[in-house]
Amino acid sequence: MKKRSLILSGLLGISLFVTGCASSQSSSSTSSKDSIKIGWVGPLTGPTSTDGTLSRNAAQLAIEQFNKDGGVNGKKVVLVAEDDQGKPEEALKAVQKLINSDKVSGIVGGGYSGPMKTVTPKVQSSKVPMVVAYAVHPDITKGGDYVNRVIYTADVQGKAMADYAVNDLKKKNIAVMYVDIDYGISIYNAFKAEAKKLGANIVIEKPFKMGDKDFSSVLTAVKESKPDALYVVGYYNEAAGIVTQSKELGIDAQFLGVDGFDSPKFLELGKENTQGATFTTSFFATDTREAVQDFVKAWHDKYKDSEPDMLSSQSFDATEVILEAMKKAGTDREKLAKAINETKDFEGTSGKISFDAQHEVVKPVIFMTVKDGKFQYVKSLNY
Repeated sequence: MKKRSLILSGLLGISLFVTGCASSQSSSSTSSKDSIKIGWVGPLTGPTSTDGTLSRNAAQLAIEQFNKDGGVNGKKVVLVAEDDQGKPEEALKAVQKLINSDKVSGIVGGGYSGPMKTVTPKVQSSKVPMVVAYAVHPDITKGGDYVNRVIYTADVQGKAMADYAVNDLKKKNIAVMYVDIDYGISIYNAFKAEAKKLGANIVIEKPFKMGDKDFSSVLTAVKESKPDALYVVGYYNEAAGIVTQSKELGIDAQFLGVDGFDSPKFLELGKENTQGATFTTSFFATDTREAVQDFVKAWHDKYKDSEPDMLSSQSFDATEVILEAMKKAGTDREKLAKAINETKDFEGTSGKISFDAQHEVVKPVIFMTVKDGKFQYVKSLNY
């Protein structure tokens, strides 16, 4: 992927990029009376830049397909992408630029819980519709009618895994390791409350930092607690390290995880140690639904050897929700927000998408497991 940046105002850049073999610009200089701007904000540099790039590319793919179908009354949509570096303060700067300088009609939230939780008050007060792709903190959608989310909350994901671990897998003594950020804390709190309600014991709970590589001391304590399951709430880099080191220490426990595992990188980094790991997510590429297979094909056509994952699916859906609402309501921000809120049974790549009164998505939680080096579908259920 080639990437060009045009630095404006001495502070923030508007991304100009070429992905795959196709060129697509994202700049206010390319907009005119005949085009409409949609903003995207997420990490394009820093430790989570791989995820941010997938998210941005998915938004770009959705917009390109939409433009091929005629856009909005013949007007093309332009993506204005801003890098938040995975930092809340940078996300706020980026969103302020998108709203005040670029005058975007809507925003795709391609960042994680910390940055998204920080920017949503600004989005709500400015009355600019935003659809959050995969940040799960419960507070993100609170405070107004302008922020919706196409991923289920941390509460839903945590409760779903507790139900599966206790009722399906019959696990009673569960160790937990969680990344010490909003994402990890909020999912773990929901899991712990539900697991205890269902009669399970949390035998040990240990936080870790993003970027940690040596988990030996924590895993030694985990082994001593004799769990029958180890629930890891974190992203694929650390998860691969934890599962590998837990096998080396001889921990014989069912490995459970979250949607942060849902990346080919988890399989690549963890190798055979990932066998049997089971996690919650919202997307699987082998789903036979037409929306999924069309998306997978379009992704491979544009991005070649890259594989679509949960993050790209969620961002594709978030962008499509905005675009579909634009078909009905145009670009007036208030009318667009209303149309987004009224989304009902939209056939997304991550399931049929509707929003409840709290602006949260209603769709199934999917359980996947690793078998023979591949992700395989287990079950899905509405919670």
